[in-house]
Order: sequence, then structure tokens, then C-alpha cells
Amino acid sequence: MTRTMAPVDEQLEVLMSGVDYGDPQLKRQMERELRERLEEDRPLRVYLGVDPTASSLTLGHCVPLRKLRQFQQFGHHCIFLIGDYTALVGDPSDKNKLRPMLTPEQIRANEATYVEQASRILDPATMEVRHNSEWLGKLMLPDIIQLMSKFTAAEMLRRENFRLRWEAGDPVYLHEFLYALMQGYDAYALECDVQVGGTEQLFNLMAGRKIQEDAGQRPHVPVTLPILVGLDGKERMSKSKGNHVGVDDPPEVQFGKVMSIPDEVIEQFFTLGTNLHPAEVQRIMAAMRSGERSPMETKKLLARTIVAEFWGAEAAERAQEHFERTVQRKEVPDDAPEYAVREGELLIDVVLAAGAAPSKREARRLFEQKAVTVDGLVMEPTTPARAGMVVQVGKRRWIRLV
Repeated sequence: MTRTMAPVDEQLEVLMSGVDYGDPQLKRQMERELRERLEEDRPLRVYLGVDPTASSLTLGHCVPLRKLRQFQQFGHHCIFLIGDYTALVGDPSDKNKLRPMLTPEQIRANEATYVEQASRILDPATMEVRHNSEWLGKLMLPDIIQLMSKFTAAEMLRRENFRLRWEAGDPVYLHEFLYALMQGYDAYALECDVQVGGTEQLFNLMAGRKIQEDAGQRPHVPVTLPILVGLDGKERMSKSKGNHVGVDDPPEVQFGKVMSIPDEVIEQFFTLGTNLHPAEVQRIMAAMRSGERSPMETKKLLARTIVAEFWGAEAAERAQEHFERTVQRKEVPDDAPEYAVREGELLIDVVLAAGAAPSKREARRLFEQKAVTVDGLVMEPTTPARAGMVVQVGKRRWIRLV
């Protein structure tokens, strides 16, 4: 019998690339189960759920989206699930404190941008978009009680983040227990074969397997991916920490941010932050380790690849040229914005008014970090602003004072 889909080994090499369960034995089990599904030679039902808890996505959010895209490219049926009901509770998986609950209005406002941004990675023509309010909104109290009866308080408190809060005497609220059950119910409602998520969500994904099996469905295969570190190479990528690459960041900003990452996380960014084939990533890293390609050139290739995937090859080339001209050769860009100085203004006022800092506190922090210079000289926040100055803020922003 001739297969209608790609060979199983070919699919597995790509689909299991970068996947991590924190347990080698569990990984072998899940790879074995995924192989069994792929051998059935049919489009699998694969879903990724995203709670609209922010107004825009980062490169970190795109890690599971890229994995979903890989399933798409092999011809599987992919579902992008908007967690408009789970967002009402808030996922506690990666938090050691209570996550603030969002209002329905906040959720709708955030959701408006999610599908558009996700469509830059997923093929919008073949992806199915769903909302878990479609089924969670219909559950009655007896349904919820029945769902809760499948899990114990001990199971919930074994979760590391809950356990740490419990041991520290911090409150763990009952509604937080519901999140895993609600996400698990999503898997049952969608009758999925595979669920993509982050490693921190493994408990929720396993809860879905339990709910499916209890309802007579075949348990899905969780495909979990590590959290992408931020630009510091240590903490997780986060908008609140300011260590992120935004999906909506302009090409020049994306390129410059990627160029700031430590050399030791280049491979992780290639693996989790680009669409390159695993074999190609290994060739690139082997060339860097052998000295055939320098870390700087390897990082430029990484930055160019990331920008090209969001904005196109031409934008990536322009972003690289801008970086080399303004950061490496320290030339002032021709399109540096102008700012009309008013009498008596100080440089800290200019940095704030020109939009180079979101608040006076952040502007003061830039000066403290010696990130504000004129002609290479570090400036003080109380330095008088004068027409003719070209102020550099950080590595990538200039302001011409007129």
C-alpha cells in the first residue's frame, strides 16, 4: 500500500525536534505513541491553545506555533484554539503566585490581534480557529462537579508551583485548580490526536489525556517544548521583563535584539525560534564550533532568518545593513527622527518626550545605565538639550535635536 503522507521517520525527525518532557522515559513513550498515530497514514487532529492574556505575541509565544506549523506542513489538520474561557481563570502553570484574572473586555481586546499575528507563522488557509467558550460556556454545575471528581487535591498540590506556594504559606485558590480541568476538557471537546504546548503545561496536557480516556476517547499525544529564554539568555522571554523579541517589532528592532543574545543560546534560538530544519541547524552550529563561521556571523544569520520569516527577505537584508551601519560602524542613520527642542528642556525630558522611554522612571534608568550618549560621551539626565545634538539612546535609537 502506497502512503499518502510523508514517511513516518521523516515526520518524526521534524516533529520531535526540540521537544522536551523533562523525563527521557516519558519522551520515549510519547514518541512511540506519536509513531503509532503517524503510521495510520491519515491527517491527525492537532491543536494548540493560546489564552489571550496580552495584546501582542513574542518570539517565545511562537515556539509552539512553529511546531503546529510543522504539523500543518505535513498535511495534518491543525486547530488554533483561543482560550477565551480559560483566560478568565488564568493559567497558573508558569507562575509561583496568583495570576490576575482578566475581564471579558480585556480578553476580547487582546484576542483581536492574536489570529493576525499567528497567521504570520501558520497557514491561515488551512488552520481552524476555535474558542473554548463554545463548550466550556455550556457546562452546568453538575458537569463541573463530575469533572472535578476525576482529580484529587493531592494531585493538584503535587504540581511544583502549587507545592512551593503551599509550603511557603502563600494562598492557593480553588479556581486555579479548575484551569487544568478546563484545558483537559478542551482536548476532549476537540477529539484531538495531538496537543502542542510548553513544558510547563505538561500537567494540564496529561489531565486532558485522563479526561479523554475516562470518556472513552483515545488519549492524545502531548508534544511539549521548552520555554525560550529571553535576550539575557537566562530568564524566560517576557514582555514584562523587557527581554523579548516582539512579533510586531520593526525589522531593524528585531534584528538588533537578536544580535544582543549571548553566544551560548544561539543554538536554542535557531531550534525554537526559526523554521529551519533540524539538520540545517546542526550544520550551522557545526560550522560555528569548527571556526568555519564566527559567532558574530552565525548570529547575523540567525537574526536575518528570524526577521525574514516575519517580514520577508528584503526587510531582513535592510535590517542587517542598518545594524552594521549604525551599531558596528556607529553611523547615525539618515532617517533618525528629529525633535524640536524647547527652551529649558533637559535631556531626560527629550528622551521621554521623543518616545525613547515609556516613563520618566525608565528614562532615568537609561541614564543610570550610561545608555544615553552624544558623540560617544555619556550624558547626565540634567544635561541641557541643545539644537544640533544627535542623542543616541541604547544601541539602536537616535534623536536629532533641532
